[in-house]
This record gives sequence, structure tokens and C-alpha cells, in this order.
Amino acid sequence: MKDLLKDVQTRLKMTDEEFNMYLPDTDHTAKILVEENIEFLPDFKLVFYAHMVSLAKRLKENIALDCGDDCPEEEVEKEAIGVSEKIIVPLAEKYERDLNRMEIILAAIQLQLAMEMQKEN
Repeated sequence: MKDLLKDVQTRLKMTDEEFNMYLPDTDHTAKILVEENIEFLPDFKLVFYAHMVSLAKRLKENIALDCGDDCPEEEVEKEAIGVSEKIIVPLAEKYERDLNRMEIILAAIQLQLAMEMQKEN
């Protein structure tokens, strides 16, 4: 996991000091993924954790996601949405921010893909 997080840090071009602020958020994410028995393939795992750190940074800095009103929630499985909520809602509460529902759905899409790939293997 340490190598993965170093890759995430490099991808996001964060200093050690800045990145270390989000390590509790990555720990929280990892805990939920273990509880829910969700495993990502290595490349997808890198993308997912980069997304989670970017989300935490946006929440901390109060930068809203701007992706319009077209939220494809009905196309995402409820199980994936539920796991996404378990990860993201506590982060929003930690940083005392309101969430755009699309934040939940974007992560849920990635989670659903991981869940489907697990079923195939």
C-alpha cells in the first residue's frame, strides 16, 4: 500500500507535507474496501485512490465539483452507491462540507467496475 500511495502522491504532484494530511482519509477508504471485500486491479486501484485524495483535497479546500446536473444515478447499482456513501459521507462530515451527489456517483461507478471485475475473476 505504501508504494501505491507514493504513486498517488506523485500523480497528484503533492509534497510530502500536503499528502500526509490525507493519509487518514486513505486509511478510512482502505478500511471500508476491506469491510466490503472490494479489491481493485492495480491500475484501477491507483486511479481510485487518486480520486479519493483529490476529493478529500477538494472538500478541505471547499472546491465544489462542477459537472452539471446530469447525474446518472439510475445506471449505478445501489450496492456500489452504498459503499461510496460509506467512504465519502464521513469525509464530507470531517471537512464540514456539503456534498454534490455526483461525488458519490463518480466513486460508485469506479466501485461498481471493481465489483464486476471481481465477479469475473
